[in-house]
Amino acid sequence: MATISQNLPDTFSIEAFNKTFSLRPVQYPEDMPLLYKWMHAEHVVDQWQLHLPMAQLRVHFEKMLADDHQRLYIVLCEDKPIGYTEIYETARDRLARYYKAKGSDMGWHILLGDPAVVGKGYLKPTGMLITEFIFEYTDAQKIVAEPDSKVEVYQWIADSFAYKVQRLIDMPEKKASLYFCNREEFFESRGYLNFYGTAVQ
Repeated sequence: MATISQNLPDTFSIEAFNKTFSLRPVQYPEDMPLLYKWMHAEHVVDQWQLHLPMAQLRVHFEKMLADDHQRLYIVLCEDKPIGYTEIYETARDRLARYYKAKGSDMGWHILLGDPAVVGKGYLKPTGMLITEFIFEYTDAQKIVAEPDSKVEVYQWIADSFAYKVQRLIDMPEKKASLYFCNREEFFESRGYLNFYGTAVQ
């Protein structure tokens, strides 16, 4: 029987800021040179800690792709790869050690790999893309995120799309901010309404 993650569609897209943002599955081994480049980018190394030799990085992604509690996607803008995301079932993830996860809860990690888009406003539509995708294609009532508390830019997304910080949690590699995003609040949030209204800011 297919898992929640395995039942996610292969592609999804939204229009935001006069651009098309979309998802496609990670293709192995074709995407490995791109993922290797991103994992070794200066702005990525500290957060992801996956600046490994290619052989070791291949092993990592083989394990990740074989794990049926998650799906791995490449994020695109105007069909150009700009990032990577992991969408996963939190009740079957290590995150369940840090809060009482329900079976339908979903979570995600995001990496904007292309240095040309970092700090240029792409994180907000990417967060929108992934959140809408999860709520559209799963029964999740809640999405959970646990970014490093030191990375202040995530608060910008949280304020826009109804991600509310619950508390700080001590994980082995970081002190994380635990965020919850509830389905109804997301679709009523100013961020969501602005994307589909007449005055996107």
